[in-house]
Amino acid sequence: MAKPHAITPRKPSFDVRDVPVFWNDGDPVLTRFFDALSVHFPDGERFFIQSVRNYQDRVTDPKLKEDIRHFFRQEAHHGIVHDTYNTVMAAQGINVDKIVARLKMAIRLFQTHLPPKHQLALTAAFEHITATLGEGFLEGEGEMFRHAHPVMRAMFLWHGVEEVEHKAVAFDVYETAAGGGYFTRAAALLGGTAVVHLVVGSVAWHMLKVDGMSRRPLLIAKGLNRLYGPRGLLTRLVPRYLDWFRPGFHPMDTGMPEKVEAWLAEYRKHEDPMLASDMVFGDPALAQAA
Repeated sequence: MAKPHAITPRKPSFDVRDVPVFWNDGDPVLTRFFDALSVHFPDGERFFIQSVRNYQDRVTDPKLKEDIRHFFRQEAHHGIVHDTYNTVMAAQGINVDKIVARLKMAIRLFQTHLPPKHQLALTAAFEHITATLGEGFLEGEGEMFRHAHPVMRAMFLWHGVEEVEHKAVAFDVYETAAGGGYFTRAAALLGGTAVVHLVVGSVAWHMLKVDGMSRRPLLIAKGLNRLYGPRGLLTRLVPRYLDWFRPGFHPMDTGMPEKVEAWLAEYRKHEDPMLASDMVFGDPALAQAA
């Protein structure tokens, strides 16, 4: 297992008022996939916080206690930032209120009918998904956001880095304070993955219909191929995703990827997520000048 990594709460802000509708490389599918994720983040993060809080008093390890506090602060600010972007999507005609209301109802059902341990297992599984995505955001040449609007790229890279930074917290609470269990956490990831694709898929389709793109099958097929094709942006993350099912797995087995460390090092210099994003994947002349 890699050495422990300090979790650092940050409170950046992003001016998303002038972000174009198809902000990710002009691709409607690629854009709306991430928009459909984004619209669920605020209430999803609140569910994660509560799931961990249910077991907070049972944690005895001082380092994990500190990590939990920082995890709460990071997740809370993720919700604040994505709430701001939700207002932009609402102005585009996206039915954000209805989407959020459905999510709140689903969360209430989870919290009413799932035992707290299963809620925590589900949280740990979702955290594995978001950390896997976060690592994918920054790997290679950053293809997921390389040609995205600079503000949105910076916002998602910041969020992704913090997901990687705290990727072990819910897992460690599940294992140490909730009693753990392989089959429960394996089932949680399978169920969580199904829920993500069902919910995100339906919301992305709603967004594409609002955009007038639902009757352009070739465009949609091209976008889906970029995500799920043989060399798709998500397809290439499957081996890392499947690590979850390996007996003895721990989220920190893979440590902190090089590009994540590079982003963190750059951010520490000036606390500017825009510049950190540019320095990791931007114009080499900018990096040289800095």
